[in-house]
Amino acid sequence: MSEVPARPSRPDPAQVSAVGRGAMISTSHPAASAAGVAALRAGGSAVDAYLAAAAVQTVVEPTMTTLAGTMSMTVYDPATGESRFIHHLGHVPAAEDGDLDEAGRWSGRTVVTPGWVLAAHTAWSKWGRLGWAELFTDALTAAREGFTVDQLLWGWAFECRTVAGRYAAGRQVWFPDGHMFRVGEVLRQPALARTIEQLAEQGPSYFYEGEFARRYVETARAAGGRITLDDMAAGSAHDTALPVLPVAGGYELHTTGSLYALMLSMAGIGGLGRRGRPDEDPESLYLLMRIVEEAWHHGLTFNNGAFRLPHREEMVEAVTPEVAEKMWRQVESGPPRPFDPMNLGTNAIVAVDESGMIAHGAHSATSTPFGVGLMVDGVIVPRPMFLCADPVIPVPVGWATSMLAVRDGRPVFAAASPSISALQNVLQNSVNVLERGMDPAESVWQPMFGASGYPSRRPMVESTMGEHVLAEVERRGIGITRVSPWEPELGSCQAVHIRPDGTLHGVADPRRLGRAAGY
Repeated sequence: MSEVPARPSRPDPAQVSAVGRGAMISTSHPAASAAGVAALRAGGSAVDAYLAAAAVQTVVEPTMTTLAGTMSMTVYDPATGESRFIHHLGHVPAAEDGDLDEAGRWSGRTVVTPGWVLAAHTAWSKWGRLGWAELFTDALTAAREGFTVDQLLWGWAFECRTVAGRYAAGRQVWFPDGHMFRVGEVLRQPALARTIEQLAEQGPSYFYEGEFARRYVETARAAGGRITLDDMAAGSAHDTALPVLPVAGGYELHTTGSLYALMLSMAGIGGLGRRGRPDEDPESLYLLMRIVEEAWHHGLTFNNGAFRLPHREEMVEAVTPEVAEKMWRQVESGPPRPFDPMNLGTNAIVAVDESGMIAHGAHSATSTPFGVGLMVDGVIVPRPMFLCADPVIPVPVGWATSMLAVRDGRPVFAAASPSISALQNVLQNSVNVLERGMDPAESVWQPMFGASGYPSRRPMVESTMGEHVLAEVERRGIGITRVSPWEPELGSCQAVHIRPDGTLHGVADPRRLGRAAGY
């Protein structure tokens, strides 16, 4: 890749939608999508494409993801018709009790073992067709030669400017001349480039047992952390077979997000596909928002106070169409039930290769941008919210960033979204495509609602939904926060619709100015 593609300043219809019959990828950054397509054209699998794109995002979207962050990927294998879930959320050091005061939450005690690299290597070992080092070619170029800073990166970084430059290592990258980097400048990250080069050559051992691991531990402990080299070497990624979740109306879902099955069943039972669009029909918007509320509270009943993955039996038994039927009556007649929001910085990707393999999921800092300001060899050390948020907001069991809908044994729609509004974003686009029969490119342009921003419990709704619609929803008891159109915190739908004739229709949400690309 001789030139790193820039993110456009305005939504570009040519990048929002793409059609092909071979392979497809959708990410929130054109440079990441270009890397994914290059991997696919080189004969790589959907997993190779996902990882090549994700590696680029650790360079060009550093406020969202980092090599020291987390990864959660679901892989659909067309040979078996089954899906597996690969994930690593990082491990809290053995000596860390998690009892952090305010000073502790801004110290090296926030440092946990990285998850991104081990999860990536586990997925690649199982499904990769390209060489490990090939996955990092474009990421290395972006770090070494630089890329053009866009307004989204600058805006998110500016919000966290006091943290980004706390330490000398951060100032060298983010404040190269004593001032924070600017929109339109070329941002180079030579230290990160050296780390990517060594990771590509040596593999995970460099990251968890080699020189990087030693410096990672030293940096954390110098800032008061408790992590050790034994902690670094003890981690492993999880590889789990996923059950199929039935949905009322005939679809089946492959996802860790069991709440998607519950919500789509309620949407089907309630006939939302036959109702007017939410920006035209207040009842449609009200019912969609109520579906999210009831599903969220349902998931919280299985929460044990910490972020965790549901057991298989919980996923299957708690979200059946029969459960949805009972809950739908509560949606229609029960009072609104707001809930506390959460705060995560995330990237989401969907990739489909020529064999029909589909990789979808998210990789994340699970952290406010730049963590507490620590960096190791150019890698941002995140501040995981599941340990350091104040307060730690309960996340419902069954929450996830992505899903694959299958009908009659054939994959139909894979969708993923980052941010606090992932659940709402994927739901709305899935209802549009699966229930309304809407073209996915039309769907992502529709006005959206999302989560609330802490500490508010009033969900955000784009004002373009229409004042008459919003006023009626409020009259019925749902408090809302009106926001500007194309609000990034309302998520970013990265999706691929697989038509009956095999045509792939990829879309990238205009809210984060990404790119769908394929052939």
